[in-house]
Amino acid sequence: MLGRGVVVNAAELRQLVGAVRDPHLPFGLAELGMLERLDVSACGTVDVVVNVPCHHCPGLQMLDDDIREVLRRAGVKAEVSISFQGQADWTPAAISPHVRMAIRHMGIQMVATAPTGHGGTL
Repeated sequence: MLGRGVVVNAAELRQLVGAVRDPHLPFGLAELGMLERLDVSACGTVDVVVNVPCHHCPGLQMLDDDIREVLRRAGVKAEVSISFQGQADWTPAAISPHVRMAIRHMGIQMVATAPTGHGGTL
């Protein structure tokens, strides 16, 4: 449940979690296309699904901690479940256009794999 008389709905929680920064890049999960979903059950349980580029990333624990802290600060007192295994694989195509441009300016090049197996630069 939410505490301290704070009323926070699922959309507000999605916005807060979407702003949590990736441990390796200075951009939020939503901008990077990594926040697949956030659901709040009738009893207040929060389920978060984040698609990550690398399932063995050492930053996953930091990301888990940061998401839980944001939810705690928002007043979430109920159980929080975080999964890094979404329905679909994350691809660079999920990144918002303005973040994609910023990443290019940082000198980071991303390669997308087309369904045919031919790579292309995003």
